Amino acid sequence: MSDTQNGAKFPVREVRELVKDLMPPNAFIYWSDFLFHITLAWGAFVFCFRSEPFSLGQWISFFVAVFAFFRSAIFIHELTHLRKGTFQAFRVVWNVLCGFPLMIPSFLYEGVHNDHHNIHLYGTDGDGEYFPFVKEGRQKIILFVLVSFVLPVFFFFRAVVLTPLSYCHKGVRSFILERASSFSIDLSYKRTLSSLKSVPMWQTQEAVACLYGWGYVWLIGQGILPYEVLGFWFCIFGVIFFVNSLRTLAAHCYRNSGDESLDISGQLLDSVNVPASLFGVFWAPVGLRFHATHHLIPEMPYHSLAKTHERLMERFSQNNPYSQATSPSLGSALCRLWQEARN
Repeated sequence: MSDTQNGAKFPVREVRELVKDLMPPNAFIYWSDFLFHITLAWGAFVFCFRSEPFSLGQWISFFVAVFAFFRSAIFIHELTHLRKGTFQAFRVVWNVLCGFPLMIPSFLYEGVHNDHHNIHLYGTDGDGEYFPFVKEGRQKIILFVLVSFVLPVFFFFRAVVLTPLSYCHKGVRSFILERASSFSIDLSYKRTLSSLKSVPMWQTQEAVACLYGWGYVWLIGQGILPYEVLGFWFCIFGVIFFVNSLRTLAAHCYRNSGDESLDISGQLLDSVNVPASLFGVFWAPVGLRFHATHHLIPEMPYHSLAKTHERLMERFSQNNPYSQATSPSLGSALCRLWQEARN
């Protein structure tokens, strides 16, 4: 499974040499992009709550909040790929302004996503971000999308109830560490303790997210915040997780049965770019519409992926596997997966 369709591996070293000047991350872009969108997101959230119910202004602010929060939250993906020991202040600020308030601290993704890029784990049972949808069928696709709507409730419950309870009961602690401490699409995935320990200060993140959650409960209980705020919170983030579920389904072909891993060449053929999507910046923000490019060069910063894709398309012919890892739209990628999946 490690070879391309013609039996020759994709020239990864040549690719890296071609785009090595694009690899350094630009701190100004990271800071300005994130701070602008998280400010916009919280502002739209407040405006949405204070607007006349079901008015045009409320609907507009609702969707502005959805996509601004979505873009801000997706920076968690970048945090996993930034070299350890760098962007320390950015990591803290992201968690304080986005990760903790949304009940999605970065430790839920760090480590788990790195395994997704491991050539020995990608597409196997050890990869929590992969599921053989083509083999398992359409019912699993439908279930995956439906579950996304309840994820905000789950992560809130995890932070507010399960975290403190787990320190009182060993069985609960074992359950949440294995089953409720990762962003994964495979419901049978179990996270290892070594994976958690690879994330610096993960227990501190867990504790702070718990304090944020109980802070919400206290503010509502004291009447400082109306309880309707929590309803808006669940609605907005339910839509965010729904959009992200569609993005996730379009990111890969999901043809691998899990019996063997795929090297970088194989990951390329199993991944999907959607570079020409008109609304790609909304449903696949922070460079994720170049998902095949990302799997080819995981450390490439999001702001360089478009330029990287452009160079690779110029360098390689249309018959090359790189150009074949392209879909014209989100709908096209989803239809392909649906058609290939077993009834």
